[in-house]
Amino acid sequence: MTGDGRVVAAFDKFRGTATSSELGEAVARAARMRQREVDVIVLSDGGEGFLDAFTGEDVTVAVPGPLGEDVTARVRLHDADDGLVGVIESADVVGRHLLARPTRGEALVASSAGLGRLLLEGARLGVTRLVVGCGGSATSDAGLGCYQVLRAAGGLSVPVTAACDVTARFFDARRYAPQKGVADSDLARIDERLEMARDLFLDEHGVDVADVERTGAAGGIAGALFALGATLVSGFELMAREISLGPRLARAALVVTGEGRLDEGTLEGKVVAGVADLTKGNLLVACGSLDPDATASFSARHPRARLVSLAERFGEHRAIADAPGCVEALVAEALT
Repeated sequence: MTGDGRVVAAFDKFRGTATSSELGEAVARAARMRQREVDVIVLSDGGEGFLDAFTGEDVTVAVPGPLGEDVTARVRLHDADDGLVGVIESADVVGRHLLARPTRGEALVASSAGLGRLLLEGARLGVTRLVVGCGGSATSDAGLGCYQVLRAAGGLSVPVTAACDVTARFFDARRYAPQKGVADSDLARIDERLEMARDLFLDEHGVDVADVERTGAAGGIAGALFALGATLVSGFELMAREISLGPRLARAALVVTGEGRLDEGTLEGKVVAGVADLTKGNLLVACGSLDPDATASFSARHPRARLVSLAERFGEHRAIADAPGCVEALVAEALT
C-alpha cells in the first residue's frame, strides 16, 4: 500500500440504515485490529450531516416541517475569517427522514416553507452570511414554499451560499421526485410546477434558472434561492475545503468511502465521486447496492477503485440490518 499506512474512512450516510459516523467507526475498528492509524471523516454533500463540518454553538428554533408540523431545526454559529456564519441544513427542516413513507398526496404537497422561516431566523442572529446545505429534501415544490416566505419578508437580508448535493439543472428536479414518493402519474404536475416557478422567478427577478447548474438541488430549493440572489456551490467541495480533505486523503494508504446506493446521482457531485476524484491511492467503495450503468461509468472514471455491493456480498437482509458490520468485515479483509 502507498501512503503512510493510515486508513481513512470518508463515508456519506446510508440513508435509513447507517450514519457516516457509524460507518467510519466500523472502519476504525477494523483498522485498529490491524494496528493501523485511522482517520474518520464525517462527510456530507449538503444533506444530512452537513453541519458536522462546522464548529460552533447551535441555536435551535421551531419551524414548519414538510407537512406544516413543528420541527426543531438548528442554526450553527460558526466563527470564520469574515465574521460569524450561520450554517443550516435543509434536511433539518424538510429532510426525507421527516417524511420517510409519504402517501401520494403528501409527496405532492410537501413544502419547503419551513426552510424559508429558518433562513429568516438565522439572519436575525447577527450573522454576516448564511450557508445552507441543500440536499436530502422530501420536497418537490420547486422551492416555492421557501421562496414565498422569503419574498414576503423582503428577500434575503444577508448573503446566502447554497451548498448543493447535485449539479442538476432546475427541470432535472423532476428526476428525483419519484425517490420522494411522487407517483409516475403525477410527474406531469411536477413539470407544471417547475415551469410556473421558472416563469415566476424570471418575471419577478429577471433570473432564468432553467439552464443554471445546481438549481435543481433539493427539489428546486436551490433554484429559488438563486433567484433571490444566493450563490450556488458544490456542497462536497465546500465541505472538503473546510476540513482540508485533500491533504488528509493524500496521506492514506487506503481510503474507504461509500453511500447507500451508487447510482447516476453519485456522479453529479455526491460524496463518493468527490472522494474518488481526490484519492490517488487505493480506494475501496462500499455501497448498499450498485446501479449497473452508474457503476460502469464510475469504474471508467476511476479504474483503480474497488466497488463492492454489500447486498450482493453479504445478502440484502444483513446489508440493511448491519451495514457497519459488513463494512468492518470488508476493511479487515482488505488490510489482511
